[in-house]
Amino acid sequence: MKTIPALPEDKIRESKEEFISLLKSTGRPGVDGLIEWMENETDFFTAPASTRAHGVFEGGLLVHSLNVYKLLTSFAKNIPDLNPESMIVVGLLHDLCKANFYKKSVKNIKIPGEKRWEEQEGYAVDDLFPMGHGEKSVYLSMKHISLTDEEAVSIRWHMGGYDDSARAYAGGLAQSAAYEKYPLAAATAIADMYAAHFADKR
Repeated sequence: MKTIPALPEDKIRESKEEFISLLKSTGRPGVDGLIEWMENETDFFTAPASTRAHGVFEGGLLVHSLNVYKLLTSFAKNIPDLNPESMIVVGLLHDLCKANFYKKSVKNIKIPGEKRWEEQEGYAVDDLFPMGHGEKSVYLSMKHISLTDEEAVSIRWHMGGYDDSARAYAGGLAQSAAYEKYPLAAATAIADMYAAHFADKR
């Protein structure tokens, strides 16, 4: 049976240390409690980023979150209004909703060009707290730390055109208004898409 790939343990450890160091550097009240919750009550640091699109490996969510943050810091060169602390918070926590969201599963996969199937380990969604996507990340974050309006809006609308619920809000006008009002919101959506399609797959 083909098993789920995983980052080397030292890579997960280094990435986790980088993530925690960045988050603590914000000095945000409650951040230590947030990190403790993420470490002890969730699988955030070993979870995948998706079931098939990107980061489909142990540690994928951690890698994706760091990639989005790093892309935001790159965008900041051209968008001078991006706040360094907010980029850390939004980049690292935009997909907090994916903690305790996936479970390992086994699927039968047809082997291309052959008349046989093979068992393959993978991931399936097991949403224990079905609240949505961006809004769920905002809620979980704010159970521990305060978010500015721009941070909350940026996390809420980070899915961009992939957010099915956006059309329910006056045909997408709320999302467009968020991007026009808050530069970080638009930058986060672009960074998330770029990370998912390119950076996470390197």
